[in-house]
Amino acid sequence: MSESVLDKAGLLRRARETGGLVNEDLSGIDLQNEDLSGLDFSRSVLDGANLKGAHLTETRLHDASLKGADFTGAKAKRIYLVGANLLGANLSGADMEGAFLSGANVGGADFTGVNLKKSRIGVVQASFPNESGRATSFRNADLEGAVINATDFRGVDLRGANLKNAFMYEAKLRGAIADKTQFDAAVTMAETY
Repeated sequence: MSESVLDKAGLLRRARETGGLVNEDLSGIDLQNEDLSGLDFSRSVLDGANLKGAHLTETRLHDASLKGADFTGAKAKRIYLVGANLLGANLSGADMEGAFLSGANVGGADFTGVNLKKSRIGVVQASFPNESGRATSFRNADLEGAVINATDFRGVDLRGANLKNAFMYEAKLRGAIADKTQFDAAVTMAETY
């Protein structure tokens, strides 16, 4: 972490030269509005990182720790967050179309108004209660055409979420905070709401 505080420019230069910063401690780093597209931050710690407005298209964050990170307004199409820990992260207003979130912990994360069209969201830890002490929110998120499988939505706020053509396979919907009619436009092979 000391390097990230002392030499952010050096870290970014190294990331661009090598293709990423894998397995690094970058806790609390300020990467607001930075272009990190296509870089690899797998297994890195970015807890509390400021990623507001960052360009994260096809950025790899496999098994990364992003607890409390702020992705507000990030441009993150096809971002790879497989197995990532997004506990309590703020992703509101981000464009995450085509994101891969399989196996991620999103407990207490805020996905309000996020574009998650055509995303892959499988076996995600989203239910409440969770370690963050807050409910996960997908309020007004666009999940059109997303593939959502084996995810427990108990206590998760789905109000206003667009679920048109979302394929919800083995999703646990009982206990979700939603209007029952929202699931009418989804393709569900899930437990009854």
